[in-house]
Amino acid sequence: MKTITILVMDGVFDSSLSITLDTLHAAQAILAARGGAPQLQVRTIALKAHITTGAGLRMKADLRIKAARQAASDWIIVPGLGYRSDQELGACFARSDTVQAMRWLAAAAADKAKIAASCSAAFLLAQAGLLNGRKATTAWWLAPAFRARYPAVHLDETRILVRDGPFLTAGAALSQLDLMLAIVSDVAGQSVAHLCSRYLLIDQRSSQARYMMRDHLEHEDRTVIAAEHWIDAHLAQPMSVTALSSELALSPKTLARRIKAATGISPIKFIQRRRLSHAAHLLETTALPIETVAAQVGYQDSTALRKLIKREFGVTPSTLR
Repeated sequence: MKTITILVMDGVFDSSLSITLDTLHAAQAILAARGGAPQLQVRTIALKAHITTGAGLRMKADLRIKAARQAASDWIIVPGLGYRSDQELGACFARSDTVQAMRWLAAAAADKAKIAASCSAAFLLAQAGLLNGRKATTAWWLAPAFRARYPAVHLDETRILVRDGPFLTAGAALSQLDLMLAIVSDVAGQSVAHLCSRYLLIDQRSSQARYMMRDHLEHEDRTVIAAEHWIDAHLAQPMSVTALSSELALSPKTLARRIKAATGISPIKFIQRRRLSHAAHLLETTALPIETVAAQVGYQDSTALRKLIKREFGVTPSTLR
């Protein structure tokens, strides 16, 4: 018997919670039909008698945290929370129930439980100190806030799923689909996860990069913002880190340090990501041939652009179109 505990907090993203329950119930049904296979015990846990979801629905959890501190779990899942900004997350962290939840998660981690979280719920794990020195992901638009709050965490917001030791983090809210398939695979086997994906019509994805919108990746470093504007205005031209740093009146090392702190990537990767983002926008919103798109974003060879899109976004240009 495998035990999976779902931590439900006020403000939980309704679809993220529903996806968690629906996927696990599908796995339970598949295992029951097989007969003799290891079964799954699924339970919800909360800090109070009734929880209010992000959409205002009220629900009652199976267990209360105070009564279940010693109950062992193979996995603890924290579905995405309905917080959209660093300010909202700050207010969440100031609540006594959030502090208690983080202490409970830390105790569970000390007891060797595996813990998964998606979207803004990944902030809970980081705030509790569980992700220090580890790799993680979160909702792509919250990446600047995450990186500023938790510099000790190795964030890669382009990835849908990141597993590091006992911790599994996922991107934006509906990446809960990908997270749940990974957990089902872990506790029930790949064949059960595959059947769940077929029954529920879940396509597995590897990257958030294709969904990112540059204008929604906000940070406060004026130098990096100026770099973004300059790159966007010169996409079709040959570009180097030296030229960019000269334009901004900075040394290449200083520019690299500022870009790394704000975005977590190198200047070369930073330039490439701006080019690929604009290429994806053109492919999605125009009928321009890919050769023309490549030229407009600084690639003379459309084959190189095709390969980069496939590598970074996990799809082909035709899929984007």
